[in-house]
Amino acid sequence: MKYFITGGSGLLGERLATVAKENDELTLAHNSNPSENTIKCDITNEQEVINTIEKEKPDVIIHCAAMTNVDLCEDEKEIAYKVNGDGTGFLAKAANKIGAKIIYVSTDFVFDGNRGYYKENEAVNPLGIYAKSKYEGEVQLEKYSENWAIARVSVLYGWHSRPNFTTWVIDQLRQKNEINIVTDQVNSPTLADNAAEAIYKIAEKDKKGIFHTAGNDAINRFDFTKKIADAFDLDDSLINPTTSEQFIQKAPRPRDSSLNVNKVEKELGIKMETCSESLKRMADTE
Repeated sequence: MKYFITGGSGLLGERLATVAKENDELTLAHNSNPSENTIKCDITNEQEVINTIEKEKPDVIIHCAAMTNVDLCEDEKEIAYKVNGDGTGFLAKAANKIGAKIIYVSTDFVFDGNRGYYKENEAVNPLGIYAKSKYEGEVQLEKYSENWAIARVSVLYGWHSRPNFTTWVIDQLRQKNEINIVTDQVNSPTLADNAAEAIYKIAEKDKKGIFHTAGNDAINRFDFTKKIADAFDLDDSLINPTTSEQFIQKAPRPRDSSLNVNKVEKELGIKMETCSESLKRMADTE
C-alpha cells in the first residue's frame, strides 16, 4: 500500500516509518522541520496540498502534522486553526479528489475531562484553543472526505530527536534534577510505536469512523512519571507531586481525558499496551 504521511519528521511520523511493513511505500512530508527522507508540503497552502497529493497519488494519507504546543495555541489562535483545522480540511479535499483514504490523528483533549474513560461515540467538549482547533480538524475531515478515519491519541511519547514528556522526564532524572508533576490530570499515555501499529491496522482493514488508538491506562501524570523512573531505573524521589492550581499553565487542561480502547482492540485485533508494557518496550530499544 502507498502511504503519504504528514508530520513525517515528527515523533509519530518517524515511528510510522519504523513499524511499516517492508512492501509498504511511504512518502513522508514536512513543513518547517525537514529530515533526511521527507519532502516539503505546507498543509496550510491548499494548492500546494492538492498538487502534492495529485503527484504522489497515495492509497492512504496519514495526517500527523499539527500545532501541538497547547499553551502556544492560546497565543496564536489563528495559526492553530489554520494548521489543525483548515490544513486537515485541505488534505481531506485532496484525498477525496483522488479517491484516497485519510486517517487523521486527533487528541483526547477533545473531551472536557469531567468524567474520563471516554468511548468514541461520546459527545466532545474541547476546552482550549488547541483542543478546539483539533476538533475543527475532525469536523472538516468528515465534511470533505468520503473515506475517513480519526485516530485519537493521548500524551504521545517515544524515542525522538525532539523531546516529549517521557524523554524530558528521563533526561531530567538522569541529570539528578527535581521535577514537579501534577497529580490531578489523568490521561492514557500512548507509545508512538503502538499508536502507529493501530493506525496501520485501520488502513489495512479499511475501517471508517473514530478510533481511540491510545494507551490502555487511565493514569495521572505523577503516577505515570513514577512508572517512567521505574522502567529506566531512575531515582523517583526527585519527582515532587503538585496540583494544577500550583502549576500554572496558560491553556485549560481536562482533568481526566483517559480513553477507552475496547473498540480498537475488538475491531482491529490489536493490543493497546499499558504504560508499564510500553515503557519496558521503550527501555528495551534504547
